[in-house]
Amino acid sequence: MQKRDSKSAGYTRLEIAFMLVLVILVGLLAVTKYLELSEDAEQAMEPGLIEGVRKGIASYAEEARDRGSSQLYPNVLDDAESGPVTARDPYFGRVLDRGVAVAGWSKLAKNRYRTPSGKSVEYNPDTGELLISAVEMAPLPNKP
Repeated sequence: MQKRDSKSAGYTRLEIAFMLVLVILVGLLAVTKYLELSEDAEQAMEPGLIEGVRKGIASYAEEARDRGSSQLYPNVLDDAESGPVTARDPYFGRVLDRGVAVAGWSKLAKNRYRTPSGKSVEYNPDTGELLISAVEMAPLPNKP
């Protein structure tokens, strides 16, 4: 009788399957956590962007006063078309240096916008005010 020595030179299929399932689970947890963080970041950025636009409007008015212009505030905040924001058609370009193209924002009308959280923001060119509605609108669905 011969004695057989069997030495394994690799992983078994069961070990490979277990490792694959483990990697997939950890990956899914990481991705869902990342998506939650990015949504939180978008919502946290919203008030800062609105405040930046307000400061941009105030700066525009100050420059208009220095020039002696009778029109202190711009008629519109940007030349973007109505619809979701795009990098080629950013919002607030007249009061911010380059304008912004933050995902989730949408232009509803000439001086009316929808934020990622669903709030309506309206600009009054006569007073320079940027008003946020108390009534929230349904947020636009995220497009992949």
